[in-house]
Amino acid sequence: MSDRDHPMLAKRSVRVIRALRLACWTIFLIGSTGASLAQWAPPLAIPPTPQLAPPGEAIPFAGWLLYPTIKANALYTDNLFQSPQAPISTWGFGAAPSLTAEWTNGIHTTTLFGNFDPEVYPTHNDINTFDGEASFRQKYQPLRDLTFRAIGDYTHKTIANALQSSIPFPITTPHSTVLPNGDTLLPNGTIVSPDGLVVGHASPTLNVNGTSLINPYDQFTGTFAVDKLFDRGILSLSTSAVRTNYENQSAQSNSAGSFTGSGGVWLGPLLYAFSDGVIAKNSGSLQSPGPITSYRARGGIGSGQFGFFLGSVYFGHQGSESPTGTAGGEIYGANLAYYPTPLWTLSVSADETVNISSQTNSNLALTIPVPSPLLIPLSASTRITSAALNSNYQISPLWSTSEHFSYNRAEYVDSPRVDNSWLADATLSYNMWRNMTITWEYQYSRIQSNAPLSSSTRNYAAMSALYKF
Repeated sequence: MSDRDHPMLAKRSVRVIRALRLACWTIFLIGSTGASLAQWAPPLAIPPTPQLAPPGEAIPFAGWLLYPTIKANALYTDNLFQSPQAPISTWGFGAAPSLTAEWTNGIHTTTLFGNFDPEVYPTHNDINTFDGEASFRQKYQPLRDLTFRAIGDYTHKTIANALQSSIPFPITTPHSTVLPNGDTLLPNGTIVSPDGLVVGHASPTLNVNGTSLINPYDQFTGTFAVDKLFDRGILSLSTSAVRTNYENQSAQSNSAGSFTGSGGVWLGPLLYAFSDGVIAKNSGSLQSPGPITSYRARGGIGSGQFGFFLGSVYFGHQGSESPTGTAGGEIYGANLAYYPTPLWTLSVSADETVNISSQTNSNLALTIPVPSPLLIPLSASTRITSAALNSNYQISPLWSTSEHFSYNRAEYVDSPRVDNSWLADATLSYNMWRNMTITWEYQYSRIQSNAPLSSSTRNYAAMSALYKF
């Protein structure tokens, strides 16, 4: 019996397909790396006005919609900081409440977000973390094809990477978003169709830990952005300012500003052209005097879905300039998604990034195109080959699973040094109730290098329960 022979199964299949399309959209929107560049297929039509949350998905209060959640988790890792020496093996426990509040009159939308995320390590109380975030987001949409956004964000983190990113990551505070297929992504991760049906939930961002250390910091971010839809095309521009203050190593404190642009247009019924780029300027620090300017830009051709496939190819350039020299090189790669069944999505990506550098002693890290535990400074001349495989499978309406595998090879130019890294991550989620999800996760990461004191391995296992009030 096929899905078409049974109305309930057919309806369920439609919901699953919509959820898979959202997953593909989300991957393209945030980039396969979590970097500040974006790539997506332009919408074929102007999306409809966002739908109000259906009963049970939000708590109404004085004209606001409230999305309170609490997440309890337990974890174990044999190398908390991905350290090549003296790895810390420990258990961890935490409970993280959060609240998203949203108000809208259709043209103006205000979103407030706050969370508190402590983590306790019973055998290593000196590394207990007390993280938190508070943000304000204002959206102004005078026309359905024109949107202005302003964001203010404060974040406190206890653990910091050994190297800072040369290109600041964008703020991803939860808020309602109308997707190109007309569905609405609510702040609590629920996906609602235009007719008010819950059709899925967005997957959480993959948490990858590079070489890191206890170095608490406060980060203040301000962003202004504008999105404009055209006939079968889209243009997005944004600018951000970031200030980071470190508590233990104040010499690393710095300011940064960035400008990002991205756009795409359909060339016909199957292919579209896209381009995206970002330029960032870091004030530097006492340890690495600035200013330091970094950029990454690319353009390419993508396709709509043909048969069971869709994909894209791109080519571009990245580089940086500091008082101690310059660095840069070509970037090129491809992405391909495959839908063998309505319940299963596979995607693969490959990228080559070249960085020929004359800089010295940089504390900023080169942007790596796929999730990786590797941190490579801008001052290193490298040729980085990256590949990633992702799988998402909806086992049943209650059970789902996702897997990720990525590989990076960094060859140091004019040097015998070679760094290889592997990252494998698997999650299994169970929607116990409409408002409660239990997730199990296992992650393995490894860095193998022929340089002394540079290799490490890390096993990480976690179980969490997310309750949406």
